Amino acid sequence: MGGEPPGERARLERLNGLPDGAAREELLACCSSARWAAEVASGRPFASADEIIARSDAAVAGLTQADLEQALAGHPRIGDRSRAAAADWSRQEQAGVEAADQALVRALADGNEDYECRFGHIYLVCATGRSAAELLAVLRERLGNDPAAEWDVVRRELGKINRIRLRRLLEATDERHAMTSAVTTHVLDTARGVPAAGVQVWLEQVSDAGRTELARTRTGSDGRAASLGPQRLPPGTYRLVFDTAEYFGSRGSGERAAFFPEVAITFTADSGDGELPRYHVPLLLSPFGYSTYRGS
Repeated sequence: MGGEPPGERARLERLNGLPDGAAREELLACCSSARWAAEVASGRPFASADEIIARSDAAVAGLTQADLEQALAGHPRIGDRSRAAAADWSRQEQAGVEAADQALVRALADGNEDYECRFGHIYLVCATGRSAAELLAVLRERLGNDPAAEWDVVRRELGKINRIRLRRLLEATDERHAMTSAVTTHVLDTARGVPAAGVQVWLEQVSDAGRTELARTRTGSDGRAASLGPQRLPPGTYRLVFDTAEYFGSRGSGERAAFFPEVAITFTADSGDGELPRYHVPLLLSPFGYSTYRGS
């Protein structure tokens, strides 16, 4: 485990050292299939995140339909804000739905009903980084699948979700201290006085050769994004870009279109004098303007 980040190593060591029952319980928070949790737990000790991800992929491949149905029971419906609010991971994953207007939320609810009538189970999709419109489009496309093909899609989507959740499980040395990326942001919608949920934001590195995208995510229901690239940035110039046109456009026809279709904040990263420098870049946003500063 010598090449893993310190926080990840500590989390792996803790998971490796748990009694079997306790390890299964912790893994069940990622996926509610008892078979999957048992298969992953039995693969310990893990030397790296890649090893546990590979174990998860193999376990998902071996799940029966009954196992998949058990896994589905741990997921809220896409767009069901009342149920998603009860699960922190689901709330983060469905951040793109939080910014949707009521018409789009209703369309998702109708789509969920059509899907469940056709297949007999909830619509499962890896929602991380996707807008409500994208999730609805995927749902409608999948309605054309036959049931056997759709179970194959469900298996693939479950595998993607489990990989993301396992990596998040390894991002903290304990539940109280998350290992965040070097760049974080918090977006507030000053026109409505609420956090701006579901804003697509990405980090770019700027060089003489042009711009290179390092990470892309969406703000959560609290308007925050804490997974924006690596935990350490080499000294240089970077841009944090916010898709404001999509955010304000998703709020419905009654919302004024954004004057700025995107907000790009350029900043420099230094060496940190041996420290691990953090760059918290909040954004105060309205359809007419914005302001920012270096936070803490």
